[in-house]
Amino acid sequence: MDGKQKADYLQSPYHCPYCNSKDIEAQPFDAEMSRQPVVCLACGEQWTDIYTLTDVEPLQPKSP
Repeated sequence: MDGKQKADYLQSPYHCPYCNSKDIEAQPFDAEMSRQPVVCLACGEQWTDIYTLTDVEPLQPKSP
């Protein structure tokens, strides 16, 4: 995967970064490693999505 393919995929991760097919399938998420294997059912390429914590938000505001 080249730099442009990677950048495009990170902007819109709903297609194969290799062939641009939307026929991709995510495998079970590994919560300990924050990774999720993905396979393109059209071209057979495989890659791993890597997740990072980007924000935190309280579920309910504290009472005054």
